[in-house]
Amino acid sequence: MPRPFVLPLSQCADLELAGGKALGLARLLAAGFPVPPGICITTEAYDQTLRLSGFAQAEEWRKTCALSGQERGSALSDCQARIKQVDNATLSTEWLAGLQALAMPPDQRWAVRSSATNEDTGRTSFAGLYRTHLGLSLAQVDAAIKDIWASLWHNRIVQYSIERIGHRAVPLMAVVIQPMLDALASGVAYSIHPVTGRSFHVAVNAVPGLAAPLVDGQVTPDQYIVEMDAHRQPARIRRRIIAPKSQRLIVTKEGLRHEAIPESSQAQSSLSDEQLFELARRAKEIEQAFGCPADIEWAIDSQMLWTLQARPITGVHPSTELTDDDCEWSRANFKETMPELPSPLGLSFLELFMKAHIVAPYRRLGCHVPDGLTSTRVFRGRPYLNVTLFHSLVAQLRGDPYLLSEHMGGEPIAVAPTVRPIGWLAFIRAGILMLMEMRWAVANSDTWFAEMKSLAKQYDPQHVAALSFQDTVRTLDELAGRLQAHELTFGIAGGVAQCLQALNLLLPRWLGSDWRTLFNDALQGQGTVISAQQILRLAELAELARREAVTERFLSSEPWNPSEFHAALKGTAFLHAFDGYVEDYGHRGLGESDVMSPRLADNPEAILAVLRLQVRASSPGREAILSRQEKTRTAALAEIKRRMGRRLDRWAVFSWLYRRLCRFFALREANRHSLMYYSVATRNLLLRIGDHLVAQDLCDAREDIFFLTIEDRAELVAGGNRNWRALIRARQAERERNGAVQVPDTIRDWETASQESAPHDHHDGTSRMSGLPISAGSVTGPIRLIRSLADWSKVTPGDIIVAPVIDPGMAPLFGIAGGLIIEMGGTLSHGAIIAREYGLPTVANVEGAMTRLPEGRFVRLDAGAGTIQLEPDS
Repeated sequence: MPRPFVLPLSQCADLELAGGKALGLARLLAAGFPVPPGICITTEAYDQTLRLSGFAQAEEWRKTCALSGQERGSALSDCQARIKQVDNATLSTEWLAGLQALAMPPDQRWAVRSSATNEDTGRTSFAGLYRTHLGLSLAQVDAAIKDIWASLWHNRIVQYSIERIGHRAVPLMAVVIQPMLDALASGVAYSIHPVTGRSFHVAVNAVPGLAAPLVDGQVTPDQYIVEMDAHRQPARIRRRIIAPKSQRLIVTKEGLRHEAIPESSQAQSSLSDEQLFELARRAKEIEQAFGCPADIEWAIDSQMLWTLQARPITGVHPSTELTDDDCEWSRANFKETMPELPSPLGLSFLELFMKAHIVAPYRRLGCHVPDGLTSTRVFRGRPYLNVTLFHSLVAQLRGDPYLLSEHMGGEPIAVAPTVRPIGWLAFIRAGILMLMEMRWAVANSDTWFAEMKSLAKQYDPQHVAALSFQDTVRTLDELAGRLQAHELTFGIAGGVAQCLQALNLLLPRWLGSDWRTLFNDALQGQGTVISAQQILRLAELAELARREAVTERFLSSEPWNPSEFHAALKGTAFLHAFDGYVEDYGHRGLGESDVMSPRLADNPEAILAVLRLQVRASSPGREAILSRQEKTRTAALAEIKRRMGRRLDRWAVFSWLYRRLCRFFALREANRHSLMYYSVATRNLLLRIGDHLVAQDLCDAREDIFFLTIEDRAELVAGGNRNWRALIRARQAERERNGAVQVPDTIRDWETASQESAPHDHHDGTSRMSGLPISAGSVTGPIRLIRSLADWSKVTPGDIIVAPVIDPGMAPLFGIAGGLIIEMGGTLSHGAIIAREYGLPTVANVEGAMTRLPEGRFVRLDAGAGTIQLEPDS
């Protein structure tokens, strides 16, 4: 049976007969994708026509492949000329009949495109190497067919064939003819990222009108990256770069012409978000139909999205491995415990701690962490947590990763990564290992906490003053080794997370929609959270001050000079008790996780200012606070038990999880409290190194040591001869510049983060806001914005404190505040545990609170419901 000269596109199933492009279009039609109708002039037509003209393809191809340089170019030019002169009158009758069968109007314009047997295959694409003719009349089609045949005989084709295919078999050329579309926009799409190979990115280039200028490299397209979710659906537009455009190519009845774009539209996107998402879905559907990543040419007219071509992507290997640039990042957790601008030394320690004591244990449990993926990253001097990484780690361990934003604070993840949970045997192994970590933490906590407390005394400023440079360095290295051997954070955090995962699953079903309020109330007044105990200690000090006439007189005097308190209160019971408080809590501070941050003991006057307010306002004493906490906790537990009814099994499960959670909450805060002793000892030793550097004229001040990283310190000790003073000054200048820049709390695209540096104005014109309930209670009071220690003196009893985060160092203010509103924070943040233990009405994750809530304005806070209502401005 003779092979056909002309085929409908839908019947082009043979690569050797129809070529790669026609085969791809046939596959698209078979899979149900919209493709403009058309015909294919087959390779049989090409072969027979050339053979009848006396052109011996195989012989000519072998001859030209053997030549090089000008000789090959001359031979190929001769071949092209001979092909363009062949007589194909019989063939013209056939293709004309095929086009007439499409029932297009007489003035229809046509696209004539190559479809070689080596084109658009899995091994080679030959993209842009063969000829394409657009906007042709029927009278122009015959010449275009012969020109496309001749385009097979160009030096770039021969060379590409030899280099990529590795043999000299002669290719054949088919031709595809389709009606031109009146495209509103067109371009190319890649079902995976064409550079990185990331399979969850669809890359799109688009121009208004026809895509010929884009394909020919004559214009800069609009460029988009669409991020796909685990179900191969568009999740968000990750990248959008809009190019200026002055004209577009369109098709008319007379052919192609360029049309000017109005100035008002030149900066507009070629595609709407809806069109972009439809295109991304189409790309992934074609990829699935082809069984491989695909490079797609497309066009959108007034009717629909059309697929003009699809070919396998060659030279790029698909990858599902995450890189840092693919991840979402949040300041959650770090913003709570680090200063707004941490020191370079603090940042380097944070990175090392996260790698060694958080990520490494997950790896030991069997979790996969891609090489090069980090848990922390710094932007404009601020550290960010890799939310995508921790979402993946929790999901691999078969936990609920969507609780992360509730526990840590910040925005929920926008695009969840595709995660493969570990197998059940690996899961059982991980559970055993995690249980061992938790038991080890419980068994060794008291000893390790006592050891860390002793370090602060052993290496106080007076003792370290006698240490030489080498002795100080050796001592710091010894302390680092002790921390590495005894660190308990992962085991303790695992105990908390285990209990909360279970309770979050069970309590909504057992208690109803208000379970969170009941549960938060039940956590009040345990008396075991050391960070919250300082609030009771302050209440005791206030009561003692009221009983001592000398102390009460001093704290109530006007004007008040707190710097004279040691002389004014000498010999009083209050001063003795206050010194004991400073000994137990003076190592804490704002932004205390950075070793550079000052401690409360450096400025005891700030604590005295809080006590002065408590004394003058007759704030509740210790017993009154404990009574309130006991009453709230007892009532909540009774109500929880009542709602469980006769289901004693539920009460038994809840009681076990509740006691275990309270134990790990207390351990978590005790661990942090003790780590700050370690931090103070390290801080004193570092300042001693700073003294030595000043003496050696390597820096200007002892505090400059905080502007050298851990790696810098190792180089310095090894005798590195860098200009340390210049390096320190450069980092200090950079820190000052960073301080003038506002940064977003969440970064979803690191590569464009600099364009998002200014946080959005969250004001939506309403007086009502909402957030995450942390500690229940309803209260009305004036707003007091707290940004730093300098703002503490503004707080008066009953004020509603509004702050960026619940810094644990703010705990002394909780005893006089009426409530707490926080921009970023979660149920597991250290400050949240303190506020909940004390019973201070608190709502966290209130976006834009620092800008939307004006200083002094009264607000009604319903912390049980998580709502904030501005009162009418009087």
